[in-house]
Amino acid sequence: MHLNLKNSANEVKLRTSGSGAMKPEPKKRGRKRKFDPNVQDSSAGREDDADMRLRCYESASARKRTVTAEERERAINAAKAFEPINPFCRVVLRPSYLYRGCIMYLPSCFAEKHLSGVSDSIKLQLPDGRQWSVRCRYKGGKAKFSRGWYEFTLENNLGEGDVCVFELLRSREIVLKVTVFRVMESGGLMHRSQ
Repeated sequence: MHLNLKNSANEVKLRTSGSGAMKPEPKKRGRKRKFDPNVQDSSAGREDDADMRLRCYESASARKRTVTAEERERAINAAKAFEPINPFCRVVLRPSYLYRGCIMYLPSCFAEKHLSGVSDSIKLQLPDGRQWSVRCRYKGGKAKFSRGWYEFTLENNLGEGDVCVFELLRSREIVLKVTVFRVMESGGLMHRSQ
């Protein structure tokens, strides 16, 4: 006879022996995986995961800003006034785009025309020529940045409300030039990154 009991998150099966006493059934365990901070989807090491989530939250919340509607509108209008010669799209950064392990979707109309079939790393390039490798995946009419995007946002001090203009420079080995229109600079001034 088996009796199933649930104990918090763990399910425990009890079995009866011939004497009627209940003994816990040994838990089945697989091979333990080592925790790798470079892998986004690791479930090993619960304490390490909790620490990492806290660090990621603190990092993203430090870049989360109180942005007024007026400041956001100024950044958006400045980005709209910027019209590159090459195909481009604009993205207003949300807090969810700034966490470790986050993904950022590009507008589907831009993705369908210029990024269909991409499933590898592309380059993001600032106007000064510095480049970052970012994983870009196109699937089902959507393109998203994943691995490398978080590092790009950190190293370029991107925050909530900033507007990124992604301009297609090369379509064979994809390079997107990124022009950033910032909501706030240290003195609260909007600034276009050079």
